[in-house]
Amino acid sequence: MSANPFAFYRGGAALMAADLASWPVTGLRVQLGGDAHLLNFGGYATPERNLTFDINDFDETLPGPWEWDVARLCASAPLAASARSFGKRVGEEAAYQAVASYRTHMRELAAYSPLQIWYSRVDVRGMLARELTPPQYATHVKPTQEHEDVARNTIHKYRETLLPHVRILLDRYQPMDFFEHPVGVGSVGLLTVVAHFEAREGESLYLQIKQAQASVLERYLHPSLFANHGQRAIAGQRLMQAATDLFVGWTSEGERDFYVRQLRDAKSGLDVERIDAPQLVDFAGRCGAVLARAHARTGNPQAIAAYLGAGDVYENAMAQFASVYAKQVERDYEAFCRGL
Repeated sequence: MSANPFAFYRGGAALMAADLASWPVTGLRVQLGGDAHLLNFGGYATPERNLTFDINDFDETLPGPWEWDVARLCASAPLAASARSFGKRVGEEAAYQAVASYRTHMRELAAYSPLQIWYSRVDVRGMLARELTPPQYATHVKPTQEHEDVARNTIHKYRETLLPHVRILLDRYQPMDFFEHPVGVGSVGLLTVVAHFEAREGESLYLQIKQAQASVLERYLHPSLFANHGQRAIAGQRLMQAATDLFVGWTSEGERDFYVRQLRDAKSGLDVERIDAPQLVDFAGRCGAVLARAHARTGNPQAIAAYLGAGDVYENAMAQFASVYAKQVERDYEAFCRGL
Protein backbone atom coordinates (compact mmCIF):
# COMPACT_ATOMS: atom_id res chain seq x y z
CA MET A 1 0.00 0.00 0.00
CA SER A 2 2.97 2.32 0.43
CA ALA A 3 3.97 2.06 -3.25
CA ASN A 4 1.73 4.93 -4.42
CA PRO A 5 -1.77 6.37 -3.82
CA PHE A 6 -3.33 3.92 -6.29
CA ALA A 7 -1.92 0.93 -4.40
CA PHE A 8 -3.10 2.52 -1.14
CA TYR A 9 -6.58 2.93 -2.62
CA ARG A 10 -6.71 -0.70 -3.74
CA GLY A 11 -5.98 -1.83 -0.20
CA GLY A 12 -8.39 0.67 1.36
CA ALA A 13 -11.85 -0.66 0.54
CA ALA A 14 -12.77 -0.36 4.23
CA LEU A 15 -11.84 3.35 4.24
CA MET A 16 -14.05 4.12 1.27
CA ALA A 17 -16.92 2.06 2.68
CA ALA A 18 -16.84 4.28 5.76
CA ASP A 19 -16.97 7.37 3.55
CA LEU A 20 -19.77 6.03 1.35
CA ALA A 21 -21.87 5.06 4.37
CA SER A 22 -22.83 8.72 4.84
CA TRP A 23 -23.91 9.18 1.20
CA PRO A 24 -27.54 9.68 0.25
CA VAL A 25 -28.59 6.83 -2.07
CA THR A 26 -31.62 5.94 -4.17
CA GLY A 27 -32.45 2.85 -2.13
CA LEU A 28 -32.09 0.64 -5.21
CA ARG A 29 -30.06 -2.41 -4.26
CA VAL A 30 -27.93 -4.81 -6.30
CA GLN A 31 -25.31 -7.44 -5.60
CA LEU A 32 -22.20 -5.32 -5.08
CA GLY A 33 -18.72 -6.41 -6.06
CA GLY A 34 -17.69 -4.32 -3.07
CA ASP A 35 -14.24 -3.38 -4.40
CA ALA A 36 -14.86 -2.47 -8.04
CA HIS A 37 -11.63 -0.61 -8.85
CA LEU A 38 -10.02 -0.89 -12.29
CA LEU A 39 -7.66 -3.75 -11.40
CA ASN A 40 -10.55 -5.96 -10.27
CA PHE A 41 -11.75 -6.38 -13.85
CA GLY A 42 -10.06 -8.64 -16.36
CA GLY A 43 -10.15 -11.44 -18.88
CA TYR A 44 -10.41 -15.16 -18.22
CA ALA A 45 -11.53 -18.39 -19.91
CA THR A 46 -15.14 -19.50 -19.51
CA PRO A 47 -16.05 -23.18 -19.00
CA GLU A 48 -16.76 -23.26 -22.76
CA ARG A 49 -13.16 -22.05 -23.30
CA ASN A 50 -14.17 -18.69 -24.68
CA LEU A 51 -12.29 -15.60 -23.52
CA THR A 52 -14.47 -13.13 -21.66
CA PHE A 53 -14.04 -9.90 -19.72
CA ASP A 54 -15.75 -9.33 -16.38
CA ILE A 55 -15.43 -8.25 -12.78
CA ASN A 56 -13.17 -10.79 -11.11
CA ASP A 57 -12.79 -10.03 -7.40
CA PHE A 58 -15.53 -10.79 -4.88
CA ASP A 59 -13.83 -10.71 -1.48
CA GLU A 60 -16.11 -7.85 -0.38
CA THR A 61 -19.31 -8.78 -2.27
CA LEU A 62 -22.60 -8.04 -0.52
CA PRO A 63 -26.03 -6.71 -1.50
CA GLY A 64 -26.14 -2.93 -1.24
CA PRO A 65 -26.57 0.42 -3.06
CA TRP A 66 -25.49 0.30 -6.71
CA GLU A 67 -23.96 3.76 -6.30
CA TRP A 68 -21.16 2.38 -4.09
CA ASP A 69 -19.63 0.19 -6.82
CA VAL A 70 -19.88 3.01 -9.37
CA ALA A 71 -18.12 5.39 -6.99
CA ARG A 72 -15.37 2.85 -6.26
CA LEU A 73 -14.73 2.31 -9.98
CA CYS A 74 -14.95 5.99 -10.85
CA ALA A 75 -12.50 7.16 -8.17
CA SER A 76 -9.92 4.56 -9.19
CA ALA A 77 -9.56 6.13 -12.65
CA PRO A 78 -7.71 9.37 -11.72
CA LEU A 79 -5.53 7.44 -9.29
CA ALA A 80 -4.52 4.98 -12.02
CA ALA A 81 -3.87 7.90 -14.37
CA SER A 82 -1.73 9.60 -11.74
CA ALA A 83 0.27 6.39 -11.20
CA ARG A 84 1.22 6.63 -14.91
CA SER A 85 1.78 10.42 -14.75
CA PHE A 86 -0.92 11.00 -17.35
CA GLY A 87 -2.25 14.16 -15.78
CA LYS A 88 -5.56 15.33 -14.37
CA ARG A 89 -7.46 15.54 -17.67
CA VAL A 90 -6.87 11.85 -18.53
CA GLY A 91 -8.04 10.75 -15.09
CA GLU A 92 -11.20 12.82 -15.38
CA GLU A 93 -11.86 11.52 -18.89
CA ALA A 94 -11.43 7.91 -17.74
CA ALA A 95 -13.79 8.46 -14.81
CA TYR A 96 -16.32 10.13 -17.11
CA GLN A 97 -16.10 7.26 -19.62
CA ALA A 98 -16.58 4.62 -16.91
CA VAL A 99 -19.82 6.24 -15.72
CA ALA A 100 -21.03 7.12 -19.23
CA SER A 101 -20.60 3.51 -20.26
CA TYR A 102 -22.38 2.33 -17.12
CA ARG A 103 -25.31 4.66 -17.83
CA THR A 104 -25.70 3.84 -21.52
CA HIS A 105 -25.43 0.09 -20.96
CA MET A 106 -27.88 0.20 -18.06
CA ARG A 107 -30.36 2.01 -20.30
CA GLU A 108 -29.92 -0.66 -22.98
CA LEU A 109 -30.34 -3.45 -20.44
CA ALA A 110 -33.52 -1.85 -19.12
CA ALA A 111 -35.21 -2.90 -22.37
CA TYR A 112 -34.04 -6.53 -22.06
CA SER A 113 -35.89 -9.43 -20.51
CA PRO A 114 -34.32 -11.05 -17.42
CA LEU A 115 -33.09 -13.95 -19.58
CA GLN A 116 -31.54 -11.59 -22.11
CA ILE A 117 -29.72 -9.76 -19.31
CA TRP A 118 -28.49 -13.04 -17.85
CA TYR A 119 -27.11 -14.23 -21.19
CA SER A 120 -25.60 -10.89 -22.24
CA ARG A 121 -21.85 -10.43 -22.67
CA VAL A 122 -19.56 -7.43 -23.10
CA ASP A 123 -17.58 -7.55 -26.35
CA VAL A 124 -13.83 -7.73 -25.69
CA ARG A 125 -12.62 -8.04 -29.28
CA GLY A 126 -9.92 -5.52 -30.08
CA MET A 127 -8.96 -4.82 -26.46
CA LEU A 128 -7.26 -8.01 -25.31
CA ALA A 129 -3.89 -7.65 -26.99
CA ARG A 130 -3.71 -3.91 -26.34
CA GLU A 131 -4.84 -3.57 -22.76
CA LEU A 132 -4.80 -6.93 -21.01
CA THR A 133 -1.74 -8.95 -20.01
CA PRO A 134 -1.28 -12.12 -17.96
CA PRO A 135 -0.65 -11.38 -14.27
CA GLN A 136 2.86 -11.57 -12.89
CA TYR A 137 3.23 -13.86 -9.90
CA ALA A 138 6.00 -13.96 -7.35
CA THR A 139 7.72 -17.29 -6.81
CA HIS A 140 5.59 -19.76 -4.87
CA VAL A 141 7.06 -21.10 -1.65
CA LYS A 142 6.47 -24.45 0.00
CA PRO A 143 3.93 -24.01 2.87
CA THR A 144 4.55 -25.06 6.44
CA GLN A 145 3.24 -28.48 7.41
CA GLU A 146 0.44 -26.78 9.34
CA HIS A 147 -0.71 -24.87 6.26
CA GLU A 148 -0.41 -27.95 4.06
CA ASP A 149 -2.61 -29.87 6.49
CA VAL A 150 -5.15 -27.04 6.38
CA ALA A 151 -5.12 -27.14 2.57
CA ARG A 152 -5.61 -30.91 2.42
CA ASN A 153 -8.51 -30.76 4.86
CA THR A 154 -10.18 -27.89 3.03
CA ILE A 155 -9.89 -29.66 -0.35
CA HIS A 156 -11.76 -32.66 1.06
CA LYS A 157 -14.62 -30.49 2.35
CA TYR A 158 -14.61 -28.19 -0.68
CA ARG A 159 -15.41 -31.13 -2.95
CA GLU A 160 -18.87 -31.39 -1.37
CA THR A 161 -19.79 -27.85 -2.55
CA LEU A 162 -19.25 -28.75 -6.20
CA LEU A 163 -21.95 -29.87 -8.60
CA PRO A 164 -21.96 -33.67 -9.08
CA HIS A 165 -20.49 -33.60 -12.60
CA VAL A 166 -17.65 -31.33 -11.46
CA ARG A 167 -16.88 -33.67 -8.56
CA ILE A 168 -16.41 -36.48 -11.07
CA LEU A 169 -14.03 -34.29 -13.06
CA LEU A 170 -12.07 -33.26 -9.95
CA ASP A 171 -11.79 -36.89 -8.85
CA ARG A 172 -9.77 -37.64 -11.99
CA TYR A 173 -7.00 -35.46 -10.53
CA GLN A 174 -4.88 -36.25 -7.49
CA PRO A 175 -3.24 -33.62 -5.22
CA MET A 176 0.51 -33.63 -5.70
CA ASP A 177 1.87 -30.61 -3.85
CA PHE A 178 0.94 -27.38 -2.07
CA PHE A 179 2.53 -23.93 -2.19
CA GLU A 180 1.84 -20.66 -0.45
CA HIS A 181 0.80 -17.99 -2.88
CA PRO A 182 1.26 -14.19 -2.68
CA VAL A 183 -2.03 -12.29 -2.63
CA GLY A 184 -3.26 -8.85 -3.65
CA VAL A 185 -2.98 -5.63 -1.69
CA GLY A 186 -6.39 -6.04 -0.05
CA SER A 187 -5.73 -9.58 1.20
CA VAL A 188 -2.35 -9.27 2.88
CA GLY A 189 -2.18 -11.43 6.00
CA LEU A 190 -4.73 -13.98 4.80
CA LEU A 191 -3.70 -17.55 4.02
CA THR A 192 -3.64 -18.43 0.32
CA VAL A 193 -2.39 -21.81 -0.88
CA VAL A 194 -2.08 -23.24 -4.39
CA ALA A 195 -2.89 -26.94 -4.71
CA HIS A 196 -1.20 -28.71 -7.64
CA PHE A 197 -3.19 -31.66 -9.00
CA GLU A 198 -2.27 -34.07 -11.78
CA ALA A 199 -4.31 -36.58 -13.78
CA ARG A 200 -1.30 -38.00 -15.60
CA GLU A 201 2.20 -36.67 -15.81
CA GLY A 202 2.09 -33.25 -17.39
CA GLU A 203 -1.71 -32.94 -17.11
CA SER A 204 -2.04 -30.43 -14.31
CA LEU A 205 -4.80 -28.56 -12.53
CA TYR A 206 -4.04 -25.72 -10.11
CA LEU A 207 -6.58 -24.64 -7.52
CA GLN A 208 -6.20 -21.55 -5.36
CA ILE A 209 -7.45 -21.91 -1.78
CA LYS A 210 -7.92 -18.42 -0.41
CA GLN A 211 -9.01 -17.39 3.06
CA ALA A 212 -12.17 -15.28 3.22
CA GLN A 213 -13.37 -13.02 5.99
CA ALA A 214 -16.32 -10.71 6.54
CA SER A 215 -16.90 -8.08 3.86
CA VAL A 216 -15.80 -4.59 4.86
CA LEU A 217 -19.28 -3.48 3.79
CA GLU A 218 -21.04 -5.48 6.51
CA ARG A 219 -20.31 -2.88 9.17
CA TYR A 220 -22.26 -0.28 7.19
CA LEU A 221 -24.94 -2.42 5.52
CA HIS A 222 -25.87 -5.72 7.15
CA PRO A 223 -24.33 -9.09 8.04
CA SER A 224 -24.05 -11.63 5.27
CA LEU A 225 -26.83 -14.20 4.96
CA PHE A 226 -24.10 -16.84 4.63
CA ALA A 227 -22.36 -18.20 7.70
CA ASN A 228 -19.32 -19.10 5.58
CA HIS A 229 -17.63 -16.07 3.98
CA GLY A 230 -16.17 -18.25 1.24
CA GLN A 231 -19.71 -19.18 0.28
CA ARG A 232 -20.67 -15.48 0.41
CA ALA A 233 -17.89 -14.67 -2.07
CA ILE A 234 -18.76 -17.50 -4.45
CA ALA A 235 -22.49 -16.74 -4.33
CA GLY A 236 -21.74 -13.12 -5.23
CA GLN A 237 -19.43 -14.21 -8.04
CA ARG A 238 -22.09 -16.47 -9.55
CA LEU A 239 -24.67 -13.69 -9.35
CA MET A 240 -22.49 -11.05 -10.99
CA GLN A 241 -20.32 -12.82 -13.56
CA ALA A 242 -21.61 -13.70 -17.01
CA ALA A 243 -19.69 -16.99 -16.83
CA THR A 244 -17.99 -18.55 -13.83
CA ASP A 245 -15.19 -21.07 -13.37
CA LEU A 246 -16.44 -24.66 -12.99
CA PHE A 247 -14.27 -25.27 -9.95
CA VAL A 248 -15.41 -22.43 -7.67
CA GLY A 249 -16.50 -23.60 -4.23
CA TRP A 250 -15.99 -22.98 -0.55
CA THR A 251 -14.93 -24.68 2.63
CA SER A 252 -13.70 -24.00 6.16
CA GLU A 253 -11.08 -25.25 8.58
CA GLY A 254 -11.48 -24.41 12.24
CA GLU A 255 -12.55 -20.76 12.46
CA ARG A 256 -11.22 -19.87 9.02
CA ASP A 257 -13.39 -19.77 5.89
CA PHE A 258 -12.01 -20.29 2.40
CA TYR A 259 -13.09 -20.17 -1.20
CA VAL A 260 -11.52 -22.20 -4.00
CA ARG A 261 -11.08 -21.43 -7.69
CA GLN A 262 -8.81 -22.26 -10.60
CA LEU A 263 -5.51 -20.40 -10.74
CA ARG A 264 -4.38 -18.66 -13.93
CA ASP A 265 -7.16 -19.99 -16.17
CA ALA A 266 -6.22 -17.74 -19.13
CA LYS A 267 -6.42 -14.85 -16.65
CA SER A 268 -5.38 -11.38 -17.76
CA GLY A 269 -5.73 -7.89 -16.34
CA LEU A 270 -4.86 -4.23 -16.77
CA ASP A 271 -1.12 -3.60 -17.02
CA VAL A 272 -0.84 -0.24 -15.31
CA GLU A 273 2.86 -0.01 -16.08
CA ARG A 274 2.41 -0.29 -19.88
CA ILE A 275 -1.03 1.07 -20.77
CA ASP A 276 -1.22 4.42 -22.55
CA ALA A 277 -3.72 7.19 -21.89
CA PRO A 278 -6.29 6.32 -24.61
CA GLN A 279 -6.20 2.67 -23.56
CA LEU A 280 -6.86 3.62 -19.94
CA VAL A 281 -9.92 5.63 -20.97
CA ASP A 282 -11.15 2.77 -23.16
CA PHE A 283 -10.54 0.22 -20.41
CA ALA A 284 -12.49 2.31 -17.88
CA GLY A 285 -15.42 2.34 -20.29
CA ARG A 286 -15.34 -1.45 -20.66
CA CYS A 287 -15.36 -1.79 -16.88
CA GLY A 288 -18.40 0.48 -16.63
CA ALA A 289 -20.25 -1.67 -19.18
CA VAL A 290 -19.43 -4.87 -17.31
CA LEU A 291 -20.49 -3.36 -14.00
CA ALA A 292 -23.85 -2.28 -15.46
CA ARG A 293 -24.52 -5.82 -16.69
CA ALA A 294 -23.53 -7.30 -13.34
CA HIS A 295 -25.84 -4.93 -11.46
CA ALA A 296 -28.72 -5.47 -13.91
CA ARG A 297 -28.68 -9.20 -13.12
CA THR A 298 -29.66 -8.67 -9.49
CA GLY A 299 -31.17 -5.18 -9.37
CA ASN A 300 -33.89 -3.20 -11.11
CA PRO A 301 -32.31 -1.93 -14.36
CA GLN A 302 -35.42 0.03 -15.33
CA ALA A 303 -35.40 2.01 -12.08
CA ILE A 304 -31.63 2.60 -12.16
CA ALA A 305 -31.79 3.65 -15.82
CA ALA A 306 -34.63 6.05 -15.10
CA TYR A 307 -32.59 7.66 -12.31
CA LEU A 308 -29.50 8.00 -14.54
CA GLY A 309 -31.50 9.66 -17.31
CA ALA A 310 -30.71 10.28 -20.97
CA GLY A 311 -28.18 13.11 -20.54
CA ASP A 312 -24.69 13.22 -19.06
CA VAL A 313 -25.53 14.95 -15.78
CA TYR A 314 -24.62 11.88 -13.73
CA GLU A 315 -21.27 11.23 -15.39
CA ASN A 316 -20.26 14.88 -15.08
CA ALA A 317 -21.07 14.81 -11.37
CA MET A 318 -19.21 11.54 -10.83
CA ALA A 319 -16.16 12.68 -12.78
CA GLN A 320 -15.99 15.70 -10.48
CA PHE A 321 -16.44 13.43 -7.46
CA ALA A 322 -13.64 11.17 -8.68
CA SER A 323 -11.22 14.07 -8.95
CA VAL A 324 -12.07 15.37 -5.46
CA TYR A 325 -11.99 11.92 -3.87
CA ALA A 326 -8.65 11.08 -5.49
CA LYS A 327 -7.16 14.14 -3.79
CA GLN A 328 -8.53 12.88 -0.47
CA VAL A 329 -6.92 9.48 -1.10
CA GLU A 330 -3.61 11.20 -1.80
CA ARG A 331 -3.84 13.05 1.52
CA ASP A 332 -4.72 9.81 3.32
CA TYR A 333 -1.79 8.09 1.60
CA GLU A 334 0.63 10.78 2.78
CA ALA A 335 -0.65 10.40 6.34
CA PHE A 336 -0.30 6.63 6.04
CA CYS A 337 3.30 6.90 4.86
CA ARG A 338 4.19 9.28 7.68
CA GLY A 339 2.93 6.72 10.15
CA LEU A 340 5.07 3.86 8.83
